[in-house]
Amino acid sequence: MWNDDEIERGLHALGAVLRETRGLGRRAFLTRLGQAAATAPLLGVLTGSVQRVDADAPSIATMGWGGAWKDACQKAYFDPFTKKTGMAVKYVAPYEFAKVRAMQEAGRMELDVLEPGSVDTPRALKLGMAQKLDWSVIDKSALTPNQFKYGDWGISSITLSTCLVYNKKKWPGDNHPKSWADFWDVKKFPGPRALQRRVYPNLEYALMADGIPADPKKLYPIDVDRAFRSLDRIKPHITVWHTTGSQQQQLIQDQEVDLIAMWNGRATDSITNNGAPYQIVWNQAAYNGEIEAWIVMKGAPNPKAAMKFMDVVGRAEPQATFARALFYGPTNQKAYDFLEKKVAQELPSYPPNAQVSLLMNYDWWLDRIDPLTVQFEKWLQS
Repeated sequence: MWNDDEIERGLHALGAVLRETRGLGRRAFLTRLGQAAATAPLLGVLTGSVQRVDADAPSIATMGWGGAWKDACQKAYFDPFTKKTGMAVKYVAPYEFAKVRAMQEAGRMELDVLEPGSVDTPRALKLGMAQKLDWSVIDKSALTPNQFKYGDWGISSITLSTCLVYNKKKWPGDNHPKSWADFWDVKKFPGPRALQRRVYPNLEYALMADGIPADPKKLYPIDVDRAFRSLDRIKPHITVWHTTGSQQQQLIQDQEVDLIAMWNGRATDSITNNGAPYQIVWNQAAYNGEIEAWIVMKGAPNPKAAMKFMDVVGRAEPQATFARALFYGPTNQKAYDFLEKKVAQELPSYPPNAQVSLLMNYDWWLDRIDPLTVQFEKWLQS
């Protein structure tokens, strides 16, 4: 088993590779990471190239999105943890908060750690689904102040935006969709469209399409009736209500839709690494800010191991690796030291992107998500 000093040296080695590969694309970066790991055992510990799994050691379990999300988590978080502790990470996909909540209510929690998506992080904490972090195991000094948004209950993880994405083959010039009003304008911009099968941020999109600016002070509290009236206008033109990140990527890689509301990291991955001829529009993107965090589940089967995992996920080097792999912004501010400007410009937290986005008000959503989800599903099926 590697000791803490060896792991720290491994993290420094990972940082050196991150600096050395500035300007390289994702594939070239991952290739160089593998090459470095082949000649440096400590770096292999942190990249998954060196296998040191103890078959007798306990494992931890988590749930998340599949596809590119899982691949990025594996490279940035799971493999470093496994090589540090000898414990495997069991991964359940796709992410479904209702299933996790059912585990809690039944008193049969099967997960040890979780990164609940967007409003699900404060929901999980409000519902008592997390346990306090053990700072005798987790190194606070490796984190930055903004990562303590949830105090002793979570470590901030990523920044993410859901953006309008359009087909550049359909609209190659400047006369392309630039706003949710354009997405709603089926005469000016005809073509198949896709939205996520989730009430938020569809209500926000609907209000921006109806003329409300991307300003939280003006958009919240949400006029629910007005939002659904706006959704009524676009509903007949939505050909796909997608439910997973992998499905989003498949839709644009197969060019099944011309316009789509899509998570920024999935869009960039498909565009940059899989040749999808699409463009992200940052204007009026639904920006999560730093709402998401890793938590340890109350009733976790292996809480001690979970705390050791938490000592990995908040650090700068793993968060920078995740950003390089899937283009979601890190919350550890030290991670930006390892990210060149070309990568930073693709992140939702990059100031020019964040400034034209709508910062989601999840405090407004926290007590309304369940009834509005029911209302949205009834509306969708009517």
